[in-house]
Amino acid sequence: MEEEKRRYTVKLKALRFNPYLNPNTEKHYERRLKQLEKEIKEVNLRLPHLQDEEFKGVKDLIQSVSGIGEKTSLQLMTATSGFKNFDSAKSLVKYFGLAPRIYQSGKKSYSPGKCRTSKTHIRSLLYVCSWTAIKHNVHCKELYLRLLEKGKAKKLALITVCNKLLRICFGVVKNKIAYKADYQKNFKILT
Repeated sequence: MEEEKRRYTVKLKALRFNPYLNPNTEKHYERRLKQLEKEIKEVNLRLPHLQDEEFKGVKDLIQSVSGIGEKTSLQLMTATSGFKNFDSAKSLVKYFGLAPRIYQSGKKSYSPGKCRTSKTHIRSLLYVCSWTAIKHNVHCKELYLRLLEKGKAKKLALITVCNKLLRICFGVVKNKIAYKADYQKNFKILT
């Protein structure tokens, strides 16, 4: 619905530049936008109450990751059906357009950055979560600072943190273990 709302907003903006604008068309788009906003508010209010026990467990696991809040966890669960649709973190990251993409033609190849395919709403939520993650999540903060030391741009480093957050969420849900920042320190090596 967020995507549909965005499309209608862009269409209405484009229509208003048309010198021969039909007032009925403009009213139709405005009514549709108001209706979509109302539906989005209703869904956002109902979403926390619609979760069953399995989704409650998955939501708690996702929220155990430092930097991920309730709204983002609910959006991730609904977009991925509780991560059931994905076999690997790599496919999940590609689905949300957070994976680097290489364009290749013959012997020439270049990487323009992340793949901007779809799911912009989730990607923007993860981007905002990355701000919190670089302050409170040890692994994300280390990654962010390491990339900045290498001379990478801040936005690119934040997108990489989004990628890391998504991979951590996937691992937490698939292993059914809450996120612990010092997990590897507690890990015993058997020899």
